[in-house]
Amino acid sequence: MVPTSVILSPKSYTVVEVEYLESLQDESEKISTLEQQLGLPVSVRSDDTDIVVVKELVPNPCPICHHPLKFLRELIERFENEESNLIRCPLGHRYSGILKVYHLNIFQRSESAETEQKITECPKCHRHNIQYLGPTEMFCLDCDWDSGMVARYRV
Repeated sequence: MVPTSVILSPKSYTVVEVEYLESLQDESEKISTLEQQLGLPVSVRSDDTDIVVVKELVPNPCPICHHPLKFLRELIERFENEESNLIRCPLGHRYSGILKVYHLNIFQRSESAETEQKITECPKCHRHNIQYLGPTEMFCLDCDWDSGMVARYRV
């Protein structure tokens, strides 16, 4: 799989741009754009678009000689521009293939919101002895309260 472009909402673009500019130490580096830094085309579109477009040629490796495909970006561009659905392996074999396109979400806002709201006081006994096992899995050390955890093993 090869990332081919980044599509951001206007709000996310401004946040990423500010973080990028703050991370630069030298004033001369600020001239370079975010697109040059990522090495991918960045476009700004409507809200709720924060994705990375990833493309994959299938089958990979070659079904004839089992060599993995090289120079995937160039192969994907050639595959998209040609009318045929043939892929050429490094040894010259041509075989039928398909191009898969994935849209991967960049920001996992729901997970970060859950981790920010940490419980410090037990809702049952009101003591401050909460033990976390994960982002949403917790229990109280003083009473038998837990966050609805399911036992994985039984004795």
